[in-house]
Amino acid sequence: MTYLNTTNDKNEFENTIWYGIVPDVELNQSAGGKLQRIRFAGNQKVEKQGTNSMESLAILMNALLPYKITTFFSFCTGEETTFNYVATEGIEIFKDKCTPLMKQDYSEFVVPCIPNATIIPKDKSGLILDKRMIMDEEGHVMLSEEKEDVMKMWLEGIYINAAYEAAGIVAAWQCPEYLKERFNNTSSEYPGVRFDVEADDNALLAATSMTKEISGFTNAIKNSINHTGFGFVFSSDNAQYKGREIKNITVYKARNLLSNGTEFEPIYKTLVVTYIERMLRFYSGDFKQDKILKFFSSNPSSQKSRWDADRQHVNSVLQDGDELDFAIDEKMVSVMYR
Repeated sequence: MTYLNTTNDKNEFENTIWYGIVPDVELNQSAGGKLQRIRFAGNQKVEKQGTNSMESLAILMNALLPYKITTFFSFCTGEETTFNYVATEGIEIFKDKCTPLMKQDYSEFVVPCIPNATIIPKDKSGLILDKRMIMDEEGHVMLSEEKEDVMKMWLEGIYINAAYEAAGIVAAWQCPEYLKERFNNTSSEYPGVRFDVEADDNALLAATSMTKEISGFTNAIKNSINHTGFGFVFSSDNAQYKGREIKNITVYKARNLLSNGTEFEPIYKTLVVTYIERMLRFYSGDFKQDKILKFFSSNPSSQKSRWDADRQHVNSVLQDGDELDFAIDEKMVSVMYR
């Protein structure tokens, strides 16, 4: 924590840490996963080494809370966390697993990411290493073509944790130059903290670099995801933008674990509040009341007024429908954004 005190707890933003990644969080299949019986392979499930428990993630989030680091996490890679699994089983097992992280002070800073990306699936991961060499009656040497003479090695499959993919794409959105390459209405003045990937066609224009894996989720699965907007969910749907086929994985939902009881919060709302609070602390000299009042005043030169008048960009800090206010008590300043 000493290091974070020198970065996130000071008015110096060059080294501020905004995002964190926690991969390979344990997923307990007893909550509803299916045990598949594979001929000759046995049914003993091998535990993956180097995993993180949900309890350790909760302890970490409690420690990181004062530093307001949005933390992306994903579950252990394997067949139970792929696009194929979500396409058939849905997201309820992941949502249930995240219950201990909900209704906590840190819930808005923790982001579950699903599904993991597949590079080589387990059922297609066989490598031919060698073949047995044989000699015929005339002394000619050759490689045997018999199946029992082929030596193979089977990998567990190669996957990419969704947390890395999510943190990477969100970090890219913060760069105005990245957004300029995709959106005409981008301002060079602002980062992408207010960029809403779920709005309009934003997800199609700001896609990941990962190639699509399946042809999409069924309507039933989509309805389940849309019901509460749970998680940072990637999509592998067939899609087009102005006649151009989208061949990459896109972002379908971008939500953290803060809930109003009906749906989960879009991550941009937390990013906007965190950005404004850090800007406010810097401009007000650690929250001096007179400077706070000036920051939020109706004067055309105030920071809030300038943001209010500049809502037309895809990365404007305030956009249509947004409201920004504040409250001051003896101990702290609260920024209210909705």
